[in-house]
Amino acid sequence: MPYQTLDLQTACAALHSGSVIAFPTETFYGLACNALNPDAVGAVYAIKQRAYGLPLPVVIGDIADLDRVAVDIHPLAHKLIDAYWPGPLSIIFTASPEVPDLLTAGTGRIAVRFSPHPGCIALCRTSGCVLSSSSANISGNPPAVTPEDVDPALGDSLVGVYVAQPAPQGGKPSTIVEIISSGSHSALRVLREGAVNREQLCSAGFDLVMADG
Repeated sequence: MPYQTLDLQTACAALHSGSVIAFPTETFYGLACNALNPDAVGAVYAIKQRAYGLPLPVVIGDIADLDRVAVDIHPLAHKLIDAYWPGPLSIIFTASPEVPDLLTAGTGRIAVRFSPHPGCIALCRTSGCVLSSSSANISGNPPAVTPEDVDPALGDSLVGVYVAQPAPQGGKPSTIVEIISSGSHSALRVLREGAVNREQLCSAGFDLVMADG
């Protein structure tokens, strides 16, 4: 493996210092920084060679942490949270004032999920950080499901890989949804269909609108 293996305490120290690490989620390895540190967020964009017009999603380790990054939480979001968190569903919220503009690409909106991976939860809770969660690869390269798969092209600015069991399962990435309201009616728009598919959302009683609707 081209990168140093980090234990939990070393990984947390790296996050507190503003560094970027790789970490496991339920689907793939992600790139983590303290998502409320603008300089660290900028480092993720640079390491990943990600276009600055693309927002970065985040993960939390406790539902209580949602209030740190999101405001004006819609009642339908609470139903989604009850049904799918922790799990591979990212929900778009209005970002709180503490969230760096760079993280949201100036949109004022943020994609949040509560990952069920025990290592990810431990990293969030022990560090006290909300984490960025873009895949641990140069944009366009394959995502990683093992520490050895973490893209070596990310370079020396990635300080290491926090390794915790179980291994990510791969497969489809997290699903991303936003809530659309019209009068008294609210529905979901699926921005990216992933591990939670449209049929599952409909079967759970959620109304969907077309992606361009």
